[in-house]
Amino acid sequence: MIGEHSVVYGYDALAIPIQTLHIKTTVSDYAGPVWMDTKLYQGPFFDAPADYNGLKYVVKELLTRSGKNPQIKLTYTGEIPMERGLGSSATVAYGTTVALSQYLGLKLSASEVMNITNQAETINHGKASGLDAATVNSDYLVFFNKQRGVKKLSSKLGASLLIMDTGDLGNTRKAVTMVAKLLNESPDAQVRMRKLGQLADEVKAAWLEQDPESVGKFFNEAQELLASFNLSTSKIDRICQIADKGGALGCKLSGGGLGGIVIALCKDAASCEEIAQACQAEISNYWIEEI
Repeated sequence: MIGEHSVVYGYDALAIPIQTLHIKTTVSDYAGPVWMDTKLYQGPFFDAPADYNGLKYVVKELLTRSGKNPQIKLTYTGEIPMERGLGSSATVAYGTTVALSQYLGLKLSASEVMNITNQAETINHGKASGLDAATVNSDYLVFFNKQRGVKKLSSKLGASLLIMDTGDLGNTRKAVTMVAKLLNESPDAQVRMRKLGQLADEVKAAWLEQDPESVGKFFNEAQELLASFNLSTSKIDRICQIADKGGALGCKLSGGGLGGIVIALCKDAASCEEIAQACQAEISNYWIEEI
């Protein structure tokens, strides 16, 4: 929700699980080599494209720990769009870790599950913060810091969140590399990153005060900062402009950027629906969450 990229550098971040989107992992007996069955790929698990390298790590790690070599099929069903900044890779890594460890009779601790999930995320994205891994295992708003870990906030803001899919693939690995390069080259970029990190703390304080107007204002500030790192796109900018004209309290990209998801904070679901309809030419799908 806020703190993307800055969380990688030790600042706080806030994320919320999307209750309307799920991916289910099923492990079943299979007559043949370890098999993967997804919407985009069906075939031998370890012959899957490089996009699945994080999952390959999870399966290899758990098979090694179990000392077993079973003939199994892992089936993934659900509707979280891939490479959109919605945490799909963390969701499937976490789901695979839990489902396969249960199938193999491994009794993993919660920290072991999180460590395996986050290692898969590091393989997928190059420098994972741990935020996605923490969020997919939560029913509440997550306040996250790499050093201090996870705190779950059960309080509600009293607003509605419009989640819009641009239809364009994001690229977290590329985005993380771009940001790292700018931070190495520019002291001003470091100042902007600190401000981005501070905004997460301001959003948390406003959230606890049930002040959606201030949260929206901080969203807009975060979007300006993320755009200054070249993480926004012309489509994301247009969507935010439409949302602003439609009365959104705030609007920003969510996730790594360079495509993916845009979120708009609105006073109610009706406002979300109006903005979503106004954005139809720019988006491929949308969801509304009561927060």
